[in-house]
Amino acid sequence: MRDITNIRGHRIRWRLLAAQGAIVGSISAVIMLFVAMGGFPLFNADTDMWTFLKGVSAVVLGGGAATPITGFEFGPVVVGLILHFAIGAIAGGTYGLLIALFDLEGWTPVALFGLIYGAMLFVWSTALLRAGIGPESTESFPLAVMFWSNLAFGLCAGMLLATWADTADIDQPAGERVAVFEQDPPARSVTRLGD
Repeated sequence: MRDITNIRGHRIRWRLLAAQGAIVGSISAVIMLFVAMGGFPLFNADTDMWTFLKGVSAVVLGGGAATPITGFEFGPVVVGLILHFAIGAIAGGTYGLLIALFDLEGWTPVALFGLIYGAMLFVWSTALLRAGIGPESTESFPLAVMFWSNLAFGLCAGMLLATWADTADIDQPAGERVAVFEQDPPARSVTRLGD
């Protein structure tokens, strides 16, 4: 599968944008992590800054990894951190492919789609969390913080990928590019030695 065409029929560099999306997803996962780790103890006194990572690790390690829900435990926290960044990279790569396939360009459409994508990630991550630690255990998780942290992920990914979205479109003329950092370099004047 060499070429993929988007909805405008343009060939896209899907590997390039998926790789850029994975990098952006990892960066956005840092922002999401800070929002979640800082917000959990603010919204629920029964949680602390490690609750989010322990909950993420429970998806792989089972509900016992999130028991007790508070306190630092090396294994669950490290597994949660690795899993969080892996999911962030996959989600970012998928987001990069989606904006290329739907031919989204410019700061506003890509960032707004990032918010929608973040909301979809919230639904998906909540379902994973409930499957990992059980519906009754998720009651201690502040869903508002999870929602806002997923929106932060989507918005950050959208803002970062807006600068690269047009570069994935092989068939798009350079004059149609809209993102700020994607303009072609200015033409250089050539001087000859005898002039």
